[in-house]
Amino acid sequence: MSRGEQGVKRAATAALLALLATGCGDGNVSPSSVQQKAHTLSQQTLDALRPVIGSAGTSVALSEWEQCTTETPGQHRFDYRYVLTLHVPAAQSKAVMDAARAHFKEQGYVPDIPIPNSTRVGATEAHSSWWVGVGVSNGSASMFISVDSKCVFTTHDPPTIASP
Repeated sequence: MSRGEQGVKRAATAALLALLATGCGDGNVSPSSVQQKAHTLSQQTLDALRPVIGSAGTSVALSEWEQCTTETPGQHRFDYRYVLTLHVPAAQSKAVMDAARAHFKEQGYVPDIPIPNSTRVGATEAHSSWWVGVGVSNGSASMFISVDSKCVFTTHDPPTIASP
């Protein structure tokens, strides 16, 4: 291997390690950018479900920041969760979750390991730690779309933080 090829390989390895360390390709991002991405992923999923759920309404059930338990001095790592309630009867859940699976596959997401008789489906966005799920709300007759950033490095502490 030539010197130039070794340098390219080292640079590629360093970039990959940096990507893995951040949990997403964005590196240090503003909390508002994290929230925007969560909203975008939930909207894309909602749009993919529209043929099945029609004009069913939605409401925000949760929008919450939580500080990650492992911290590095000088770093800001937080988990952002965003959940939309779908005003869809749980009786439609199979069709809705089938549409979600198809959407995740079309987007190239990595599907969760199937759990028999589960009331949700989920997948992780390819090459990142972002998770999106669709399912039946516990103890409820409605459904949800849930998006989780996992722990991401942010440029500063988010304005509202749930206690760990």
